[in-house]
Amino acid sequence: MVQITPCIRCGKNRIISKTWTEKIGESKVVRTDTVCPDPECQKIVEEQLQVRNDRMRQVQEQSLKRRANFRRKKVDIVLK
Repeated sequence: MVQITPCIRCGKNRIISKTWTEKIGESKVVRTDTVCPDPECQKIVEEQLQVRNDRMRQVQEQSLKRRANFRRKKVDIVLK
């Protein structure tokens, strides 16, 4: 069952651009990729999502570095 969702930028109903199935473990999953019917709007949305994803990736990397440093400091304190 595919739900039609509005574009996050312009509010128009998104259209299905691609549908495929994947097998994950023993389950069969149907994936659907939707896009805005306005190509210029879709391009802007993709740029916004890319910025958001880049920022999220950067935050996750910084978090992993902080955790690694904290673990090293904790080990140093225990060893002293």
